[in-house]
Amino acid sequence: MTVAQNVTQVTNDRRDANDVGRRIAGRQDELKLTSAHLAERAGIAADYLEYLEHTPTAEPSSSALQRIALALEMSVADLLGGEQGRAHGRADAASDPHLVNLDEKECEAHLAGGGVGRVIFRSADRPVAFPVNFKTLAGDVIFRSADDGELSAIASEVPVSFEVDCIDDAMREGWSVLATGTVHPVSVPEQIDEVEALGIEPWAGGERHTYFRLDVTKLTGKRINADR
Repeated sequence: MTVAQNVTQVTNDRRDANDVGRRIAGRQDELKLTSAHLAERAGIAADYLEYLEHTPTAEPSSSALQRIALALEMSVADLLGGEQGRAHGRADAASDPHLVNLDEKECEAHLAGGGVGRVIFRSADRPVAFPVNFKTLAGDVIFRSADDGELSAIASEVPVSFEVDCIDDAMREGWSVLATGTVHPVSVPEQIDEVEALGIEPWAGGERHTYFRLDVTKLTGKRINADR
């Protein structure tokens, strides 16, 4: 199947122009691109890009979708939402992949942007991994959880891990960072003001008023590079 045929198939499967516009704007913010810069990277007119972002009935062409997806460093399927609800990594491996270690600065750079990661710890008689929205402060991981949740019962000296990753299905590449340390609730008023200023908003909603800080003592990571 050609790229154009694949784009057409995904487009037919799921096309919600309003959602496409929101995905464009969201990814643009992640990459810290202005609209003018994105339009230039995609080789499209700035007013056309604005039309796509703000018009629910917009129907971008296959060519425009390919250009915008490439400029946003994502797949057309992800741009259209066709991969929602499916686990990443279903594609075949690249012909000659290489697994390389990330140094500490690279790991810190991946963590610095915040996002969604997994807190990994032992609760009662089983290991658990909780996905949380997070940001970083002075190299440590900050997140919010319920006042009476399982995390609140963790002793301050018990090792906890935190994992965050990114998968590029189109390129068969990705990276993963693992932070290890101890976690404790933030309780000092001055520190609470500091972490509240980060603007962490849990996607899960609910009563998640307690801020936790993972004091990172070890940081490791790996990256898969496809042969190019």
